[in-house]
Amino acid sequence: MKKSPFKPFFLPLLLTVCTLFYYFGELVDWAAWDNLRQNFFYGVHDVHRLLFLAPIVYAAYTARIKGAVIITLVSFLIFLPRAFFISPYPDPLLRMVIFTVFAGVIGYLVARIRNEQTRFRKLEAARTLQRDTMLSIIDSMSDGVFITGPDYHIRYMNSKLKKEFGEGVGLTCYGYLKKADSPCECCEIQTVIKNKETRRWECRFSEDHVNEITSAPYIDDDGITCQIAIIQDISRNKLA
Repeated sequence: MKKSPFKPFFLPLLLTVCTLFYYFGELVDWAAWDNLRQNFFYGVHDVHRLLFLAPIVYAAYTARIKGAVIITLVSFLIFLPRAFFISPYPDPLLRMVIFTVFAGVIGYLVARIRNEQTRFRKLEAARTLQRDTMLSIIDSMSDGVFITGPDYHIRYMNSKLKKEFGEGVGLTCYGYLKKADSPCECCEIQTVIKNKETRRWECRFSEDHVNEITSAPYIDDDGITCQIAIIQDISRNKLA
């Protein structure tokens, strides 16, 4: 994605605009712009300082905690001349410090949220890559492999299983593999999921085929504990 050539100048420009507005009354007096004299520019500047939340939040959003701290300190320095030399109102320094702390906390919270969002996206990307790599390896295995949820519905199956039985994602494992209406008596999927242990058992999908199923717990992308199982045809050994 192409970066905007104006982006590096946006924050300094934003600070400049806020500073000009903050000292606009003094600027009007200095330049003798009588037509621009408004009482608003000469009042208590607590409201005027609220404008500085914009550059502080923007810095927090783009440069995170470091950016928020730097722009908060810059804003504090901008406020100082008014507090020491200009403001005729009581406790100008105290009000300025209170606002600076408030604005800094807002910037810090925005930066923390951005950091958490970035960390979450990286974790999601790493988990997706890990899952895709694992499924790619599983798909190339010579044995049938499938992932089944606690409701017995198939969530994933590799190419070997699809070639032998056809597409079955979304179907129940007992209906797909055995054409049955209820779970197999030999099935240990609930034990695998509830006890989170690896199990091995034999199951006949047809009269002339005996299969050994090795099953282990697996946590899917949605956080649900499922079963990942490997099916090996041991008919030759059993029926010999």
